[in-house]
Amino acid sequence: MIKVLIAEDEEGILYSISNAFSWENMGCEIIGLAQNGIQALEYSLSTPPDIVISDIVMPGIDGITFLRYLKEKYPNTQFIILTGHRNFEYACDALNLGAAVFLLKPVNYKELENHLKKIINTILASQEQQQIENQQDYILSNLLSGHVYSSIDFSPRILQLLDSLKQFRVCAFQFDDNQEHDIFRIHNLAKFCESIIQFNHYISVKASGLHYVLIIVGRMSTQTQELQSLMKQLQDRIYQFFHTTVSVGISNLHSNYEALHTAYTESLRALGKQFFTGNQCIHFFLDQNSEDELGYTDYHTLYLYQKKIETSIATYQGVYLHQQASSLFYEWVSVFNKNVSLIKSSFIVLSVLSINSIIGSDKQQTALLFEKYANFQKVIRCDTLEMLKDIFVNMIIDLSDFRSIKTSTKQDIVNKITDYISNHYMEQLSLSTVAKSVFLSPSYLSSLITGETGKNFTDIVNEIRISKSIELLKNPKMRIADIAYSVGFNEPQYFSSIFKKCTNLTPRDYRDFYLSSVTERK
Repeated sequence: MIKVLIAEDEEGILYSISNAFSWENMGCEIIGLAQNGIQALEYSLSTPPDIVISDIVMPGIDGITFLRYLKEKYPNTQFIILTGHRNFEYACDALNLGAAVFLLKPVNYKELENHLKKIINTILASQEQQQIENQQDYILSNLLSGHVYSSIDFSPRILQLLDSLKQFRVCAFQFDDNQEHDIFRIHNLAKFCESIIQFNHYISVKASGLHYVLIIVGRMSTQTQELQSLMKQLQDRIYQFFHTTVSVGISNLHSNYEALHTAYTESLRALGKQFFTGNQCIHFFLDQNSEDELGYTDYHTLYLYQKKIETSIATYQGVYLHQQASSLFYEWVSVFNKNVSLIKSSFIVLSVLSINSIIGSDKQQTALLFEKYANFQKVIRCDTLEMLKDIFVNMIIDLSDFRSIKTSTKQDIVNKITDYISNHYMEQLSLSTVAKSVFLSPSYLSSLITGETGKNFTDIVNEIRISKSIELLKNPKMRIADIAYSVGFNEPQYFSSIFKKCTNLTPRDYRDFYLSSVTERK
């Protein structure tokens, strides 16, 4: 049933309109009779109306404001505006905001009925079209996913659509930031692309929560340069609108709707080449027998590279280790001839071998590094080669740091801890966080700090933060509360208390003392 809301502050007119027609016979139901704008809004938020018959001047919220709000929230709602002669200029505003009709009071019910019938027919036609589009999207999405149908399952309109697929390619779009729960963005992307594509020979499908699909039909599908140019234009427009990039994978040319699943799979495989080229790419599918799709490895190869990692850690430090790790990564990847699945699965095995080799019997640190670097979900979610390289390089640096810690004196470890705190003092530091950075348990680190310095962990953190704050206090334009936050304290009062404990002065007293001494020197 089509839902109708009537909003009119004159009670007689309100009930007269509600009783003027056989609403049920017209396929309608009245969801509310409102005598002011606020009441009308409450009805609308409870049950979104398809048609609103509203006076233009009402107490609470006027008809124009009500129309503007509802059109933003429910753009398909149709408005019939009632107005007196003196409010004619408001009616013009209503039409500009998207009202379907405005009628002068006193209401001519025959005229109102005619307008209602036209609007009802428009709504029904729109609902029928939406139903067809939903059915089309559902069937095409299933065909792309590999669902098998008999031709008798299709309506004549769907059969006609499928018969048009004599020449086509499937183009799969994916947001490069790869956020979870992307279904709403994919829906918006579909609507956006449909609104800007300038030719008719395409079919739009929301294939899944991660991909939007364009099926390019006819001549355009055979012209690879034109097709690539179109995809580049879409990428640019999408970036302007969504402020993020998309990558596109394009299938081979196919000639029968039964190949939709094959084409979709090809488009996703093509999209997978983003792993090597980075974001905002456009890739056509290549025959899987081509050289760049082959590749294999064995345990001997993995063992060889595990030994190379050990040698690099023993030989290099600092920036040189970082450079060597990057070079070693690309050398290792070249073994796999661009087979993404093999690269990722072998990476996990290589990580396990390397961590076990360096860490040895320290089960706690082994578990932590497994979680950090040999984590299946983390590796699988790497969308580009660069992302996987970063994990590889960081793993080697962490293994090098672990090896260094194990051969360090206690004082060396304390120095590393203070260096770490000095570089991260503005963050929310905990004993556990700092302990992880030097591959020690929190309890051992705590006793080590106390034994070597005579202070506890919190004392050291506070002293470093206070020393940083002293430099900031020399700037008279910086608020003391802002200084407290910037050096890692959550509460300015606590900062003042610690500052006085360390310096015997409050932050304000220190600032005044410093500024006065500067003035005297001048």
